[in-house]
Amino acid sequence: MRDTASFTPPAHAHAQAHAPLHSSAITTSTTSTTTYPRLQSQAHPRPTTQPDLVARLPHNVFDIPELLLPICSHLSSHDILQCILVSRHFHTLCIPILYSSISILSAFQFYRFRSPAAQLALARYGSFVRVFKTQYYNILPCFLNPSVDCSNLARIEFPRACRFSDPVVPRGYCQQAVEDADRIVDEGDVSEIRYHQHHLTNMMEKNAATRITDMTISEARAISVLGIFDETTLIALMKKCPRLTVLSMVGFPFDNDLLIRLIANRLSISSASTASAGLRTLELTNLHFCRLKASSIEYLLNHCTPEIEELLLCISYGSRAEVVDLATQEGVQEETMDGTGQESDHSIDTRIGAYPDDAIWNLKKLSLKGDLTGSGTLTWLPLLRRSTWLRSIHMDLFTEHAMDQLASTLSQHCPKVTDMTVRCSTASPQDDDRIADLIRSSTAWTHLSMSFFHGFGPFSTAALVRHSATLETLVLEECDGFGSEDIQRVLSSCPNLRTFRAMTSNGWDFSSTVYLDASEMVDSPWVCHRLENLKIIITGIARPDIRVDQYGEPLAGPLHDGTIEGFDLQRIVYQQLGKLTHLQELWLGHDKQDLDDEDNYHRTEVEGQWRFIDPDEQFECLEFSLRSGLDLLSGLKDLRTLNLDRLQTRIGMSEVQWMAQQWPRLERVIGLVVQGDQVPKHVQWLYDNHPHIALPPVLGNFFTSFS
Repeated sequence: MRDTASFTPPAHAHAQAHAPLHSSAITTSTTSTTTYPRLQSQAHPRPTTQPDLVARLPHNVFDIPELLLPICSHLSSHDILQCILVSRHFHTLCIPILYSSISILSAFQFYRFRSPAAQLALARYGSFVRVFKTQYYNILPCFLNPSVDCSNLARIEFPRACRFSDPVVPRGYCQQAVEDADRIVDEGDVSEIRYHQHHLTNMMEKNAATRITDMTISEARAISVLGIFDETTLIALMKKCPRLTVLSMVGFPFDNDLLIRLIANRLSISSASTASAGLRTLELTNLHFCRLKASSIEYLLNHCTPEIEELLLCISYGSRAEVVDLATQEGVQEETMDGTGQESDHSIDTRIGAYPDDAIWNLKKLSLKGDLTGSGTLTWLPLLRRSTWLRSIHMDLFTEHAMDQLASTLSQHCPKVTDMTVRCSTASPQDDDRIADLIRSSTAWTHLSMSFFHGFGPFSTAALVRHSATLETLVLEECDGFGSEDIQRVLSSCPNLRTFRAMTSNGWDFSSTVYLDASEMVDSPWVCHRLENLKIIITGIARPDIRVDQYGEPLAGPLHDGTIEGFDLQRIVYQQLGKLTHLQELWLGHDKQDLDDEDNYHRTEVEGQWRFIDPDEQFECLEFSLRSGLDLLSGLKDLRTLNLDRLQTRIGMSEVQWMAQQWPRLERVIGLVVQGDQVPKHVQWLYDNHPHIALPPVLGNFFTSFS
């Protein structure tokens, strides 16, 4: 995104006429000295000689708009600012590009955008703004000024958690006096920006006088810091933007049903309307509970038109909304349940808008998360059944009934879907058959991500292998039952796989049960040579050099008693990994530690002191030493990230020097630095000689005091 809030337009900018964005609308090509009119047909054309044609040709290649516009579209805002000073012709073509996208994402940009010069520039060139991106809600009133033309604003994005109060004035910010604006604007325009100047001065004085005296925070102080969401501002701006087609709101409270219904009404506008355009992409994300009624979201879903292309909703109602809407919900549920207690298909279909059955719906991406897919009426089913062109779906599932309905609807009504991300939040494990039905709901998955599906079995794995020819991304997180043989089967049967992650140790629920036994790799070579991202746990490797575990207890068994030599098996693993020449991220370590499990804390001899010991520390792993075959990974020239967290490796000076030489694009190594431990010599060598390689410290085992 280009940032126009951090610059001041040149003084002569206001003298230029509003130029259209497209070169086809430009009728003349004007430089500072010469004007070249386009050829016009004449009633009695005179014979044209070759010297006349040569005289009419542009003297400079950059006088041709069709060549200049594509070049300027790839320049930065700083470079375009230099271009507009070259000539009037450059100014006419570059100003629309410069103002086409505005991004306000920092406090400095916030106050620069509300400065007098920036507000006057917005009043002159507001018609060129197509995209506006910000995380500060209080910047929107700038567009409500009657002198600002928002007729061409097509995209409004709040990409981060939105802030509803003014940010702290950044240190070193120098505000422009109103009197300075008199030199570049008319006297009548200065009065319109005096309010912003006065407001900025008050904010700076208030921030300088603010002192935090205690750790308690009152409701009044919270409102002062966080601000209050005044939905009337956004409603007014939406009404002022007739061409608004993309609206993205992340982190909004969504406590006002009127706002949701207004957005729904914009969704329902057909493309045939001449007064205003309907929304074609909508994202509403709420990270906390809101006071919306469930009926308002149902109203929004039922007002979608065939023209909508992307719909991303993540809203949590919470108990307050359910209580408010309890009376209406009970009546709706009684009407929509059949004799078996399940939702009646007929009752759902009658709520769909009055569109013919053969209408083509353009919805290609649908994301429903939060409480939208919870228990009760499946309000998203009517829309999903119409989405015959759907390509991507992201959904949270809370009931087995919702899982069954999703599987059947995708298989019957969405033949083109190839991308699915689902998270299962049911209270009990799922049947292997039910998981397999969900995987079989598409004929050709290319991207498949499944989380918290407890119950993988042979049918689920067989369903995955059916998509081996098309799978490019496969992510299985916290999917119990997906074992070593299943991992090996996927890696040896999916030639187009680029991302594969299979791990069950995110540190929040339970220890890892999904891993790959190195012995499985002996007789079954991998075929996924295009793999770019690999995240698995490889175990079953003999390490007779390690005799004691993290608890100080002796390690027993054939992998540690010296009866098995592990170098041969390690070399097989290295050879398999070394064939993945496109690999960019190799994650063999573990995920975040479970710091909430009290069983991981052990008393020490010191009163009140405890020691955290990670149960997932791995000993049957690759050494990652040159003597064990590390040099077989020399072909990983594109490797950028290496994760070895909680692996008992034997990396020393020769290994890190080899890595720095053989992996020229290496940017990050996780697991070499443990927080609180003394920095070893080979790590210090990396700090001194390759500071561009990040070595983030891991937590490790530590001491703490708590009651």
